[in-house]
Amino acid sequence: MSSTPAKKPVAAPAAATVGITAALALTALGAVAIRDTLVATGLSTGTPWIEWLLGKAEVLKPVDWMIPAGIAAVLIGLWILIAALKPRRTTHLAVGDHGVWIRGRDAARLAGDTAATIDSVITASSKAKGRKLRITATSTAGGDANRIHDDLTTAITQRLHTVTPAPRLRARVTVEEN
Repeated sequence: MSSTPAKKPVAAPAAATVGITAALALTALGAVAIRDTLVATGLSTGTPWIEWLLGKAEVLKPVDWMIPAGIAAVLIGLWILIAALKPRRTTHLAVGDHGVWIRGRDAARLAGDTAATIDSVITASSKAKGRKLRITATSTAGGDANRIHDDLTTAITQRLHTVTPAPRLRARVTVEEN
């Protein structure tokens, strides 16, 4: 059995968007070419779209289209370059250093379960967005909201102390009046 830790879970590369966009554009161009081939061979009726487009392009002088086309080519090239070099973002949180990973919502579930075990907490709910955890707890009327808030953050911090990077915790305690 290997002791090599698991790879870090990451999102799809940004270049995937470039690849999908290019694939869709080439597919559309191919569909237009097939349509024009069918029209040219007489298997379909209509006028060829590529001929029409080239006829419109003849009216333009090179001065009219070269600068905008050059700017567009530079912008598209920069977009592709940035997408290729952009690092993938991490999708999970590490638990210890053994190659175990959990999602942010799983960390939120752990935090919610921990919040429910605090004395005088009636209900607790949790939500996660990336590394941010939002805990909402309702306590009994006899409880001090500040003390419960401190107990809550301490307990959750202790429960998630092995999670790295440490989630940012935002807790809100409401006192229920009878």
